[in-house]
Amino acid sequence: MDLFIIFLLLIILTTIFISYNKISKKKKLQLCLESNFFIEEIKKTIERNKFNLLEERKRLKSIDAYGNENLKRWFGKPPINKKEIKFDLSQNGYGFKEGIPYFWFREILKSFESIDIFFSKWEHYIRINPIIRDEILGKDRKLQFEDWYLFIASMVEKSCINLIDEYKYENNLNNQKGIAFENQCMKILISKGWRVEETPKSGDQGIDLIASIEKYRLCIQCKDHKKPIGNKAVQEVSAGKKYWNGTHAILVSQSGYTKSAYKLAAANNVLLISTLELNNIVSLIT
Repeated sequence: MDLFIIFLLLIILTTIFISYNKISKKKKLQLCLESNFFIEEIKKTIERNKFNLLEERKRLKSIDAYGNENLKRWFGKPPINKKEIKFDLSQNGYGFKEGIPYFWFREILKSFESIDIFFSKWEHYIRINPIIRDEILGKDRKLQFEDWYLFIASMVEKSCINLIDEYKYENNLNNQKGIAFENQCMKILISKGWRVEETPKSGDQGIDLIASIEKYRLCIQCKDHKKPIGNKAVQEVSAGKKYWNGTHAILVSQSGYTKSAYKLAAANNVLLISTLELNNIVSLIT
C-alpha cells in the first residue's frame, strides 16, 4: 500500500511539474512575443519618420563659436515616472513640446494606444532583455525600468547619425566622381592645346575649369550626374563667366540636358555639350 501511495504521489507530482513547465513556457513565449512587438514597433516608427527626425534635429541643435553641438532641446528633459508623465500631459505637456519627447508622445505611443500599454510592453521587454551595453559607462549593465526614455532616445539618435553618415558617404562618392570627370575634361582640352587651370574648390562661382588660348577664355562647369542637367547649372555657369571674365560659358555633361535648360542656355549664350563635343570645341565656338 505504501508503495502504491508513493507511486501515485510521483505521478501527481510529475503531472504538476509537466503542467507547470507548459504554463511557464507559454508565459515565456508570450513575453518574448510582446517584447519583440515592442522593439519592432519602435524601429518601424523611427524608420518611417527618420528623414523628418533628422530635419527636426538640425532645427533644434545649436553650435557654439568652437563648433561644438548643443542638442539640449533635441533630447529635452521629459518626466520619466509614469505618474509624472500623465500629470504633465494632463496640464500643459511642457515636457513633450519638441524634440525626441514630442516624437515619443505623438508617434511612438500610437502603436501602443496608451501610456499604460507602452509601459507594460516595456516591462516585458526588460524582463527578456535584462542586460544592455552602456556606451557612456563603456560596460554592460542591468536595464532599469527608468531607462525607457534613454533607450528610445538612443535608438532615435542612432538613426539620425546613420543617416548623416550615409549623406557624407554619398557626398564623398559624388565629389570623387566629380573630380574624376573634371580631370577627364582637363586632359581632353590639354591634348587639344588649351592651357587649363582649375578654380578653387571654394568660391569657384560655378566654374570648374578655365581653358585659354589666344583670345579665347572658356569658363567650364563639368557635370557627371545620372539625370539630365537643369536650369540651375546654366544659371551658375552664366554668372561664373562674368565673374572670371570669360569669353564663353560652357557646360559639359554625360547625361544630357532638360528642355528648359536648352531654352535658358540659348537665351544666356551658354554652350551645352558632351565630352565628345569637347574634343571639337574650337569648331563650336568659332
